Amino acid sequence: MHPMMYQLASFFLSALLLAEVFSYSASAKEHSHDSLRLRLVHKNSLHSPLRKVFSSRREHLEYILHEDSIRVKGFQRVVEQHLPRRPEFEASSIVKRSAHNHGKGYKAHVISGASAGSGQYFVDFYIGTPPQKFMLIADTGSDLLWVRCSGCRKCLRKPGSAFLARHSSSFSPIHCYAPACQLVPPPLNASCSLTRLHSSCMYDYVYADLSDSTGIFSHETAILNTSSGGTSRIRNLAFGCGIRSSGPSFTGQSFNGAHGVIGLGKGAISFASQIGKSVGDKFSYCLLDYTITPPKTSYLVLGQNPVRPALRKAMSYTPFLRNRFAETFYYIGIEQIWVAGALLPIRSKVWNIDAQGNGGTVIDSGTTLTYFVRPAYKKILAAFQKAVEYPRVRSMQNLDLCFNVSGISMPKLPKLTIVLKGNARFEPPPSNYFIDVFENVKCLALQGVNSPSAFSILGNLLQQDFYIQYDRENSVLGFAHTDCSLS
Repeated sequence: MHPMMYQLASFFLSALLLAEVFSYSASAKEHSHDSLRLRLVHKNSLHSPLRKVFSSRREHLEYILHEDSIRVKGFQRVVEQHLPRRPEFEASSIVKRSAHNHGKGYKAHVISGASAGSGQYFVDFYIGTPPQKFMLIADTGSDLLWVRCSGCRKCLRKPGSAFLARHSSSFSPIHCYAPACQLVPPPLNASCSLTRLHSSCMYDYVYADLSDSTGIFSHETAILNTSSGGTSRIRNLAFGCGIRSSGPSFTGQSFNGAHGVIGLGKGAISFASQIGKSVGDKFSYCLLDYTITPPKTSYLVLGQNPVRPALRKAMSYTPFLRNRFAETFYYIGIEQIWVAGALLPIRSKVWNIDAQGNGGTVIDSGTTLTYFVRPAYKKILAAFQKAVEYPRVRSMQNLDLCFNVSGISMPKLPKLTIVLKGNARFEPPPSNYFIDVFENVKCLALQGVNSPSAFSILGNLLQQDFYIQYDRENSVLGFAHTDCSLS
């Protein structure tokens, strides 16, 4: 069969499975006209019970760069693996468990279209009947929604840190022959019995840094807050009951205290995909500076966010792009970069996704700084070096441009403009791309990436005080600069 026919067949298989498996979504959410509103807590904000205290700004910066490095390398590994080239792994890491596998072990071990599971923002999530509360990492770079279950062996053993499935009357394991089970990767040597009533759907969701969550793919009921101040019950929500989790994403400081991940990626099993049609298939957030005192709250809204008319009028839109080798990620297209009012001579092909899935630009909630592919970064850095007039200081923590602003209350810093496809101009304030590393010392919070499969990443620092809307129904990203404390 021609490769294009394989891609089309895989696409239609995914669409049919999604319609069959998640057809309940529109009717499952009571008050379906209302949007869901989840509080977003940065893990190092004063709101966070998991907050890490740093002895200095330098230590904080080292921590950020270390976590970003793991995540960026994980992103790149997804493309380098090129696993989705096989039709059965297209679109959502779909693994076929057909009658031909009856009584046999599965040999496929799939690295999902997912980043490292660590992230920067947590949400409170209530699941089960009666509901049990957990703190999950909100991740636009992965798909699976999973919660640590009471059978975990390598998990934190604090009261309330694991979902007690036996205490929930609505917990229902998915059978291994059910259509929904085809949407998650199975463990190595997993077997499935058609005749056994309780042959559950086992999954092994492997992240790009080789961290993984293994458990039982199941249905449950979730109860979440709505924008109108009420609550909404979501029935038959597909999620992973995580029996075991391992690897750097889930055993290090970045995950310490969290109970799982709420995947918001583009794949069929993500939380955003499952509830999409019932809330207009869109979600949004407006990120505040988590270091301000007193701390203010950011929110993740799934559905139509009732924003101010002036903000809606100010919105710009750019289309999402598809990378068939990394279906989970939200790709957008950069066309131009301007620094200090000057258009930089960067060739357009630097920004393109090539035939092997390399290149392009991803917008991501879990990466802090912003990263550009090396050919573009060299010209961006040179332009900032030319435009910044203050005395230089030694580069710090791999940040290439640092300078002294002592005695200057309001430094004049060059303007950055990113022109996206659709002539959408993203113009962040300098505080989104210059950071204070010491008293009176600022550094450019942009970095270059060198991998042959590298792509650019617009991180959450660059997105602060922007209303960001992922309009999946119309396949566009909307944004507008605003005071997020008013949104």
